[in-house]
Amino acid sequence: MEKFDSLISKLEKGVLAKDEFDTYVKRAKKNFEVDIDLELLSFYGLPIEEDEDGVYLKTQKNSFKDEIYCVVDIETNGSSPVKNQIIEIGAIKYKNGEIIDKFESYVYADFIPESIVRLTNIEQGDLKDAPSLKKVLFDFKLFLGDCVFVAHNVKFDYSFISQSLMTVGVDELLNRKLCTVDLSRKTIKADRHGLGYLREHLEIDCGDHHRAFSDALSAAKVLDECFKNIPQNIKNTEELIKFSKTSVHRKKTHKQVKATL
Repeated sequence: MEKFDSLISKLEKGVLAKDEFDTYVKRAKKNFEVDIDLELLSFYGLPIEEDEDGVYLKTQKNSFKDEIYCVVDIETNGSSPVKNQIIEIGAIKYKNGEIIDKFESYVYADFIPESIVRLTNIEQGDLKDAPSLKKVLFDFKLFLGDCVFVAHNVKFDYSFISQSLMTVGVDELLNRKLCTVDLSRKTIKADRHGLGYLREHLEIDCGDHHRAFSDALSAAKVLDECFKNIPQNIKNTEELIKFSKTSVHRKKTHKQVKATL
């Protein structure tokens, strides 16, 4: 949420003194009809805690190996979260290589283009008795909690779900997010890093591609493979997220090129 960008940016730098935290919260209060506190921010997905030193992101103290990741995939009836909608959500909570919980649901929609039917094998009849978008999103938000949101091309899934939450009258997500496309480019040697290709390359067999739960499970397997090649200097989850976003290829400077000759 843009209204919390300044607060989150400050928290990313380290522990925030309680009085300074309160100042940032007061600035955001004008956008809400309810009081903002740690519990509310946690409900929106921000992994935030307070101790005697101040307020901080739990992801700065959690070992990335012990973090709980919510690996998510969605199927939609189009590419625009404004014009189209989610038709299926699949997610798993993943910790230390183990699935500790799962979420899977169709979402009612009154139209599926033939191109989406061919891609997903989800037909109109599959959705006729499915719960509403509002019901599924609310249940998913409770399932997600303040876990790290993981997806293969996380920008699409995260923004689509956030926009859809706004559509049904709930605020966007504040969860920390991690992209397995970005992370795999840094840690897995492969010609391409799309999920379909990595499923073949890594011999992942998790069911049909372009189905939400099986693709979420595949992305979790990719995440597990990525963890085998994380540099030893990466310790906590925030460091992992920052590492995933750094450039894969860096151009050599003139001095570097000369030194290798």
